[in-house]
Amino acid sequence: MPEDDIIKEKIMAHCHERFLKEGFAKITVDEIAGELGMSKKTFYKFFTGKEDVVHQIMERIMGGVRTNIERIMQSDKSAVEKHSEIIAMLATNTSRLMPAFGQDIKKRMPQFWKRIEDFRRERISDVFNRLITQGVSEGTMRPEMNKRVFLMCVVSAIDGIMQPHILANESFSVSDAIREILSVFFVGALTQQGRTQFEQLRLTYSEPFGSRSG
Repeated sequence: MPEDDIIKEKIMAHCHERFLKEGFAKITVDEIAGELGMSKKTFYKFFTGKEDVVHQIMERIMGGVRTNIERIMQSDKSAVEKHSEIIAMLATNTSRLMPAFGQDIKKRMPQFWKRIEDFRRERISDVFNRLITQGVSEGTMRPEMNKRVFLMCVVSAIDGIMQPHILANESFSVSDAIREILSVFFVGALTQQGRTQFEQLRLTYSEPFGSRSG
């Protein structure tokens, strides 16, 4: 790997760790450069500022989410099994962004925050649309269900709770919220056959399904 690429990756990795833990509003370029033992000039050789780093970190995260979703969806597993894996993956990735990092993005980069929200809505709508289609063909999801209404309800529920200022004042984790919302809606869409399969998987792999107390 060329030296410039190594330096850029070093900056990205350092900022990724700090920003996800603390947000980025109070962290200065001086601090970042000092902690990495480099000059501000070196930092600005690769990034226009902290927001540029945030943008690239989030684009990388979203790219990873997209890739992982497709890997799961392209597998030969049942719709119920795919749902459990996607819940676990989305809960893990989302929990890393909230609330401090998410608050700073929403406040200081509102246009980019909108892109993140649009990405989340598109991915959730696409995934559940495909899971419903597969589930109906497998006999595990109700064929009479209004798919459009279902998707609107899921997206609205997640939009309502995935706000940094709300999550900052609640005792439950982001991971718990995502798991609970997706599990509740998904179970409501299942046939008896699907619920039986879901419960069997939940007993075997309790962590990815629903609340941790269940």
